[in-house]
Order: sequence, then structure tokens, then C-alpha cells
Amino acid sequence: MRKYAILATSVLFATLLHCTVCAAQNARYFKAEHGVAATYVKLAANGRYKVIDREHMGVVLTDEGHWRQNGALLTFSPTNPKKTAYQATENKYRGKVFLAITSVDAAAGIVITAEDTKKNLDADPNYLPDHVLFKISAKTYNTETKENYPFRYIGKEH
Repeated sequence: MRKYAILATSVLFATLLHCTVCAAQNARYFKAEHGVAATYVKLAANGRYKVIDREHMGVVLTDEGHWRQNGALLTFSPTNPKKTAYQATENKYRGKVFLAITSVDAAAGIVITAEDTKKNLDADPNYLPDHVLFKISAKTYNTETKENYPFRYIGKEH
């Protein structure tokens, strides 16, 4: 009997681990550069999202809630009842994936049409336009949204 209990526990652990890994792999991450600041969006596999702003003063969670996708259209519903829902489209162009915000009062960014972003990418494929949320890796997201990155004192302290 003990043998079956160990086997059942092992199967349960393997299933939970697999589900955790799959959920992490299904999360999507985006980043928009703003000169000396950046905005990060995490779309978790469980339908939750976070918007984080990073500036010289640190990292700030500016919005969170639930998201859903219908085709290319994403709808963000903030947890804060004082904030209104907003939308964006997910676009794939020239090997890049980006979100184009379509709502004026979006916490995740400003309205820049997908067509304008495509024109900017055509003009200079090596340059990512400012204020547009481009897909990034989980590693980049996790590294750059930490409080101590990348602003470090370099040199001798006085």
C-alpha cells in the first residue's frame, strides 16, 4: 500500500510541476521604452496582468487586474474600480510581436496605431519605436523589474 501512496504522490507532484512550468511558459511579457523610463506588462496564463513602470526613482506597480483575448484584441479590466477597462491589439510584424494600445486612458501606454508602428519598423528595422510595447523574454522582465536593476552606484563611495 505504501508503494502506491508513494507512486500517487510522485504522479501528483509531477503533474503540479508540469502545470507550473506550462503556466510560466504561457505567460507573455512586453516592454515599452520611454527614454529614461520603461513600462512593462506581464500577461499571466491565469488571466491576470500587471503593468510596472520603471524610472530613475525605482519600480512602481501602476495597474493590475484581469485580461482576456478575443482574436488579436486584448481587453484589460483593472482591479481598481476607479480605473476603466482598456484595449490593445496584439500584432506580429517582421518577426516582432507588439501591443498597440487602442484606448485613450490606458494604464499600459498611449495610443499608437499598429500601422504607425509598422511604418516605423519599415523605416528602421533595427530600431524599436518608443512607447510601443514589444514582446520580451521572462528573463528580461524579471531582471529589469527588480528594484535594484540597473541603477547601481559605480565607483568609490565617499
